[in-house]
Amino acid sequence: MSEFHKNLSGIGNDAVVKVPLNDSFGMDTEALEELVRSDRSDGRLPFLVVATMGTTNAGVIDPIDAIADVAEAESLWLHADAAWGGAAVLVPELKEYMDGIECADSITFDAHKWLSVPMGAGMVLTRHPELLQSTFGIRTQYMPVLGEYEISEPHLTTMQWSRRFIGLKLFLSLLVAGWEGYEKALRHQTEMGEVLRLKLLQNGWRVVNSTPLPTVCFEDGREGAVNSLESLGQIVSSIVKEGKAWISTTKLGGVRPVIRATVTNYRTQSSDLVALVTDLNSARTDNLRLECK
Repeated sequence: MSEFHKNLSGIGNDAVVKVPLNDSFGMDTEALEELVRSDRSDGRLPFLVVATMGTTNAGVIDPIDAIADVAEAESLWLHADAAWGGAAVLVPELKEYMDGIECADSITFDAHKWLSVPMGAGMVLTRHPELLQSTFGIRTQYMPVLGEYEISEPHLTTMQWSRRFIGLKLFLSLLVAGWEGYEKALRHQTEMGEVLRLKLLQNGWRVVNSTPLPTVCFEDGREGAVNSLESLGQIVSSIVKEGKAWISTTKLGGVRPVIRATVTNYRTQSSDLVALVTDLNSARTDNLRLECK
């Protein structure tokens, strides 16, 4: 949950507890249990746990099955943030990594990310639609009465009333590509993620995250290499300013500097990734020369 969302919802920073990570940078469910019980014993009222199904930083998929067990035992609302990674359910060999997401009380998913439709096209799914109406439903004389039409009225289920036809671009994309077309495109991007990992390893880079999704976090794997945020940032800057690719630096677990690349364009080919690694090698060499001066 970002600072923006904490403030927007009125929860505030002090009411949000960050759960420690396991060795794979996913949520530590034992720590989650401990924190919930500790909060309750201190008089607090934990009510929500958020599992991330494909983190932005590293594509990590939280162990939602285990998190769902804790949520059920502790009477917590389970929300699955599947804004990007949720599209994996459309690919048979990736779907298993999302097992347990069906236990969530609510799910967020952004079609403008891995489904390649124009921004913005986010959606919220919930198994408790009656709560949307009790939370947002407004009765006015000039708006339709529930049941009068066979449609879902925004003024009864969301904060926003007037809106653009945001879903049209997704509907049209599905009409053209179909579910099979999306499965093929997502599988291709996942394969390109594996190509990138292989090319990096072959060129002396070290991949440091573990995910079936095409997000690759890596560092200079050569002996004696400097993998500070500043050093990696200079390599990234050299790539980005050329305009050939967009990559970034980040910190895994909030402490380990890495370079991050994500394959989210269905047109990406092996040749693009070979070119990226070639440019990374050159930037790394140039950066080393600068450090030695």
